[in-house]
Amino acid sequence: MSTIKEISQKAGVSPTTVANVLYGRTGKVSTATREKVQAIIEAEKYAPNMGAMMLLRNNSKIIGVIMFTEPRHNETVLEDPFSSAILGAMEREIRSNGYFMMLYITSDEDEVVRLSKAWKMDGLVLVWVPGNICRIINSSVDVPLVYIDCFFNDDAHVYHNIGLEDKQGGYEVTRYLLSMGHTNILFLPCNPIFPGGDSERFAGCRQAFTERGLVLPDNASRPLPYDRVKREKIYLQIADKHSGYTALVFSSDYYAAEALTFFQDQGISVPGDISITGFDDNIFSQLVTPRLTTVHQDSSEKGRLAIQMLMKLIHGEPVPEERIRLPIHLQVRDSVKKL
Repeated sequence: MSTIKEISQKAGVSPTTVANVLYGRTGKVSTATREKVQAIIEAEKYAPNMGAMMLLRNNSKIIGVIMFTEPRHNETVLEDPFSSAILGAMEREIRSNGYFMMLYITSDEDEVVRLSKAWKMDGLVLVWVPGNICRIINSSVDVPLVYIDCFFNDDAHVYHNIGLEDKQGGYEVTRYLLSMGHTNILFLPCNPIFPGGDSERFAGCRQAFTERGLVLPDNASRPLPYDRVKREKIYLQIADKHSGYTALVFSSDYYAAEALTFFQDQGISVPGDISITGFDDNIFSQLVTPRLTTVHQDSSEKGRLAIQMLMKLIHGEPVPEERIRLPIHLQVRDSVKKL
């Protein structure tokens, strides 16, 4: 790989001019010279020193993405296509804006603050942060900040968030199950520590019951643990005929597909013995057999809009809408039986 000195010799300019082009100080560099130097830099595949760029520009070009969830021992959050779709969309948008993405997974708010300061980030995206912690982070982090799928407990601070019509999603899928004759359902949240959107989705389930003059009790919601072996024990309990459940409402396609496959291995028919619905409409919902009836959301759009909003904040541009809720729709497939 060429050095700055070698590039300057090929371009017929000084090393200082090459450095100015590399680090964006092109105010005194003509357009023709800048384009000539840039072409040689690209042809030589020259990689500038990131430490030097940070010092000269007084910024890092790093966008931090922190997924606020409990680290898991036998599986990772990235195995869920929902998480991967968000991250993939963010990475593309970050790269297209000339920045770099740093990903971290934690459930420690102090660690979020430490990371934001130690890495000298230009901006930060936080995913799934509980409402009681958002206020602490918002008051401590001094870089532009955007949330994804977060719920806030106070109106004293300005929060920029890309969310979802979670309650409407729970309502739509439950209304459909009721229309198919299912009144004994169990809602299965996927985050036992920080419920967030799961609470909204269960509220939507209750709304659908209320409209029918029915009551969905508190114990109709059972959070799933992060440990897969423990989840499988729960699947066996709730699929037992003595449990009385005719339909399971999962808060993610990942767990819905996992349960469906587990049931089939145990000789339990879906939807013959028990009906299942998911949430997200990711690739798993379409690959399992039977295909999942689920709530569709555009997870890639969440990631893309979050970075677009963050770039506006970084560049001091107005943000027309601080909190965006993306729409949902019910995707009916084959995993629900009419009673």
